[in-house]
Amino acid sequence: MKRYAPHTVRAQIDSVLQGLGADPRTREICTEVMYDTDLMGVDSHGISMLPYYAAEVANGNLVPDAQPVVAHAAGAVARIDGMRTFGHTGAHLAMTKAIEAAQSFGVGIGVVNRSNHYGAAGYYARMAADAGLMGISLCSTANALQIPHGARFPLMGTNPIAFAAPVPGENPVLVDMATSVVPLNKVKVYGLKGEPLPSEWVADPDGNPVYDAAEVYERLEFGKDGGVGLLPLGGETFFGGGHKGSALATMVQILSAALSGAGQPGNVDGYQDIGYFFLAIDPAFFGAPAEAGEYVRELRNTIRAMEPTDPQRPVQATGDRDFLTREERSREGIPLADALVDGLRELCGRVGAEFTLAPQQ
Repeated sequence: MKRYAPHTVRAQIDSVLQGLGADPRTREICTEVMYDTDLMGVDSHGISMLPYYAAEVANGNLVPDAQPVVAHAAGAVARIDGMRTFGHTGAHLAMTKAIEAAQSFGVGIGVVNRSNHYGAAGYYARMAADAGLMGISLCSTANALQIPHGARFPLMGTNPIAFAAPVPGENPVLVDMATSVVPLNKVKVYGLKGEPLPSEWVADPDGNPVYDAAEVYERLEFGKDGGVGLLPLGGETFFGGGHKGSALATMVQILSAALSGAGQPGNVDGYQDIGYFFLAIDPAFFGAPAEAGEYVRELRNTIRAMEPTDPQRPVQATGDRDFLTREERSREGIPLADALVDGLRELCGRVGAEFTLAPQQ
């Protein structure tokens, strides 16, 4: 894959969003979230999502110039009506409200309904960490993608979990993961590269693994035929822990959708109401004798200092790889599959956007 200059990737995201009819504030938030996601190495949730968002705008499921609003607020809790616009804006507002509440009450919760795909869950958890707080970000997701443990057909989405804890003067500790073995958009990335899936991520109704990435993405994202599905975190077997992945997906579904009033999981014709849940925690309110950030620093340093199984590969704490990737891509450029670049060039022509991508020099 060729690498592209980061500033041209950022400009490309903004240009396409403008072509799709997004207003300036929406473009500002969405561009920042998607660009940051590509720098962090989450290729499945950054610029590669633009063709999907364009399709959702075209079929009326996404309103590009709508603005999320606070629909309900009580104490440390706020519910945001996403107004069916880009999920990034409703998520940003909800975590902002959670942070504000945590700074007043010690904890704050923001939930969102009537929304769409919000990108990488970890971005919003890091919003809290940037404010000196611990943050949790959860969301339900559209379509039946993940097979509940022991079932033949998918029901849940990929239902991600993200957590961030601040470390003074350093990057936060970061957890950002799907409750399926992988998110669907990682399958998409393999399809764009023309590569088969590298492991048993997807199964058919008889439990047989499926490896054709392009076919799987097409069937799950657009076909909604229920013939294949992503395996839960832990895989297919009880002894591998697949039942735990299904349990986590169920927890995420309830916190994200039941509290916000969003929809049930499964395949839906037309617009599907998905929900988010954000929690911000101010450690200063707990009156602990030791500063929480220093505890997190010591824990992470202990993990990093452990003896590795491979002397050439030091042990990394959770999140280290993401931040190392951001440093490397900021210097060396962001890798994009040729098929994605071709698709973005075609999309620019369709929506009247400038094609800005340029190779890293």
